[in-house]
Amino acid sequence: MANNSAVQAISASFFYNCWTDAALALFIYDFILTLDSELMLFWTVGHVSGATILFLLNRYITLASQIIDNNTIPSSVESAFAVDVAACVLEALQYLPWAAFSALRTYALCPDPYRRLISASVFALSSVPIFTIMWTNLHGLSFVNDPVLGIIPINPISVGTVLRVDVVTRSSVIASNLVVLCVTWLRTYETAKLSLRRLGKRSFASILLLDGTMYFLPLLVLSTLQMTFTLIGVSGAGVSWCLADNLQVDDNAHFPTSVIVYLEEPLTSILTSRFLIDLQKAQRKLAGSSRSVSLGEIAFQPQSSGNTSRFIGSLGAQISFHEVDEGENEAEVAS
Repeated sequence: MANNSAVQAISASFFYNCWTDAALALFIYDFILTLDSELMLFWTVGHVSGATILFLLNRYITLASQIIDNNTIPSSVESAFAVDVAACVLEALQYLPWAAFSALRTYALCPDPYRRLISASVFALSSVPIFTIMWTNLHGLSFVNDPVLGIIPINPISVGTVLRVDVVTRSSVIASNLVVLCVTWLRTYETAKLSLRRLGKRSFASILLLDGTMYFLPLLVLSTLQMTFTLIGVSGAGVSWCLADNLQVDDNAHFPTSVIVYLEEPLTSILTSRFLIDLQKAQRKLAGSSRSVSLGEIAFQPQSSGNTSRFIGSLGAQISFHEVDEGENEAEVAS
């Protein structure tokens, strides 16, 4: 049994290293592709906006997390413990800008009576992984120097507990993405469709609809698949968020075989970055346009607070759908 556990641990370590390398390569590739847009839209604007803060947090926390995940395990127990704690904290903190982004998008799209309640609920659901990741991976964590495997982490939390926590975490993320996806479609579908039909080009509403769907739908599918694999045992009952769980040396331990758990976080960061870049490009285009906002377009509305206006406005602002008569629309199409 001991030999079998050692083989499983070595196999899991190799599997982990291969897919963390692949995740880092994917993230760096997209980082290079979008670096020019980052410099143009977020570093040279002359002021700090809400979109800038979210973009930089999303981008560089994930970059730091990916780099530290690909480091070799230090040679001393103390150093290994410090690196593992840093890796888990960074992994958990990735979810903070993602939760804020989901909540702010919901706040911008929802009608006034429900705005605060729905956006607060989305933020709460999206923030669950921050706490579950830290608790699952850091509670009672210790390291031992094994003569065969070297320095390995030991996590005292049972596989059954890890499974239940993982299901709760996945369920909260699924619920959050589902709410944001529904709000996006309900509030932008008709407007985007009218804009494409009448004006023959993409409007800000269509960007919110298409990019919002492309962002939240893949994440919803990935989370659903991962929870399904976890429940049926394809990826093992001990699906982990950090290296600590992947290398548990225990006769009852299970090791992940699904790659979703390794690719989900870099993909989330990539999609978030792309969405924020598209929103900033659209906002700049509308800000520099002299034509009036009409049916199918989204107007930027002032908020009750100047700070709130600058923060939400940089993410697409609150929206209102303007009703104009048929004659005005025909005139705009003709022009």
